[in-house]
Amino acid sequence: METVVGARFGAGTISATGVEVVIEPRSAGLVVTHVLGEIDLLGVSLLRPCFEHQLRNVKALVLDFTETSYLSAAGLSLLLQTGVDARARNIPWALAAARPVLRPIEVTGLERQLPVYREVPPAVDAVLEPGRSLTA
Repeated sequence: METVVGARFGAGTISATGVEVVIEPRSAGLVVTHVLGEIDLLGVSLLRPCFEHQLRNVKALVLDFTETSYLSAAGLSLLLQTGVDARARNIPWALAAARPVLRPIEVTGLERQLPVYREVPPAVDAVLEPGRSLTA
């Protein structure tokens, strides 16, 4: 994978203090974005343009936060906005998350608003559900 810097987003890795993003294009226009580290205000400033770019260029998106160790209120806001943007573009998306991310989502009641899964494969299955065409 190549290292991705600045405003260029494709297959590769984006790094900043406390957060690393690995963008993994898959077949049928699906992208799995692996987010590692701590998502605080600085992390959100890196992730927001990345997610916005992806939603303009993918057919389906899975955000893998299973290796994310912290999610701030700004991170929760980013996930909510990502959902709004994905719906506006009619792009199926899902979030795979471990306990450090699930806990703030559950405490705030956002699990009813976010398509949350505990692992990546079920999240991928959800956006690639039978009958949904990503090639159109």
